[in-house]
Amino acid sequence: MTACQALRHESEWFYSQLSGALNGFSEEIAWAQVSLAPGEYLHTNGTIIGIVQHVAVCKFMYGSTAFRETEVRWRHCIDRLETIGTSWEANLAYLAEAQVYWLASWESLTDADLDGEYLHFRGVKWPGWKIISMVNHHDAYHGGQVNLLSSVLTPTSIPPDLGLEDERKAVIELPGW
Repeated sequence: MTACQALRHESEWFYSQLSGALNGFSEEIAWAQVSLAPGEYLHTNGTIIGIVQHVAVCKFMYGSTAFRETEVRWRHCIDRLETIGTSWEANLAYLAEAQVYWLASWESLTDADLDGEYLHFRGVKWPGWKIISMVNHHDAYHGGQVNLLSSVLTPTSIPPDLGLEDERKAVIELPGW
């Protein structure tokens, strides 16, 4: 197995673990929100649906910035999330689309390319292997959050504020806006 094949296998496996953690949730549990302690930050609004959106956007932005000359921009992702809204099924579909995009964004890399420098969405350069590994492990990290949140949250019929205006403010200054 080549290094690229191993990274692809890892990506598919971590994604399957995240997808498995999300499987069978109702929209009401995806909307439920944990109260964060002052200063705490989950890269989301504290909901499972927020985690799904965050992971999807990261897959698009890492893949687009590093391997596709920033063809997808932050504003496109925020606009898409505004269109999708709080629909659980639509957000799961967006995550699946992001995984396909992520894998396709680096499918032409060879093992020799993995040490090459690629643009990180913050404007710095990272080796290809590091970008790929970071995104792969990102699924595992947030999958763990999903597992924890699903065990402590109480379902709600009230859609959450997705915090997209705050998200827009947080990324508007990044190079790929």
